[in-house]
Amino acid sequence: MTVLGRALAKLHHTQISLPRASRIADALGGLIVAAGGAATLLDVGSGDGLIAARVADALDASVEGVDVLLQADAVIAVRPYDGAKLPFDDDSFDVVLLSDVLHHASAPHDLLRECLRVARRGVALKDHFTFGRLSNLLLWLMDEAGNAASGVKVRGHYLERSQWDALLGRAGGRFRALRWPLVIHDLPWRIVTRSELQFAAFVEDLNDGAS
Repeated sequence: MTVLGRALAKLHHTQISLPRASRIADALGGLIVAAGGAATLLDVGSGDGLIAARVADALDASVEGVDVLLQADAVIAVRPYDGAKLPFDDDSFDVVLLSDVLHHASAPHDLLRECLRVARRGVALKDHFTFGRLSNLLLWLMDEAGNAASGVKVRGHYLERSQWDALLGRAGGRFRALRWPLVIHDLPWRIVTRSELQFAAFVEDLNDGAS
């Protein structure tokens, strides 16, 4: 990496990644507390594990992660998995974390169904709402910039609210709680990234008979 590339990467980490991780962790942690709390967490698609580590610290919970691409600098223990079948029994964890993962999945409803299977209480989800072509393009550009260093494949599968409801229904779940719009970036980045494109939610499993 060039000197300029290293400088830009450091700027992105300090000005964008760290504030973003902190705000997402706060949102997910708050949703988990409102749903009854958690003592054990599974972070699916962990990346560097920073968000999951902050959620776990706030809840005083244990956490482990799985990912299809392992990062050497991950701050939690992460094991590899195939991106489809989670290597855990039913109800192995209180809550599963899914932070900006489903729009990278080839079969997002199947992955969500797997997460609901291994979660006793539900899934704490962070993702995007799209509102048409312009917001799709913006989300894709942000995705490319945010995942360039890690090599994560950007599929550009962003959903409108009605499409999210359909996806959750297909997976056997529904929104129990929703935080939207979600502020995750500082100014001036927030002007471009637009808080209305970001949301956090707690997804419950309808097959568990939850109300």
